[in-house]
Amino acid sequence: MIGKALEDGVWEVYLASGDRTHIAHEGGVIEGTWRVDRIAPPMMTLTYLPLNQVQQLNIGVFE
Repeated sequence: MIGKALEDGVWEVYLASGDRTHIAHEGGVIEGTWRVDRIAPPMMTLTYLPLNQVQQLNIGVFE
């Protein structure tokens, strides 16, 4: 994770993967592999779609 922002009441989380940057939103899918289920600082919940595994990423508190 390289950052986060609250835009018009909706969280965006900025993620880096190699040389690519992704903007994650709730309900979005990243690289066809990860679904963003929930963004609620300090945690973001994702599902790894190929295995249907839920994982959480600590994104820090709202500053």
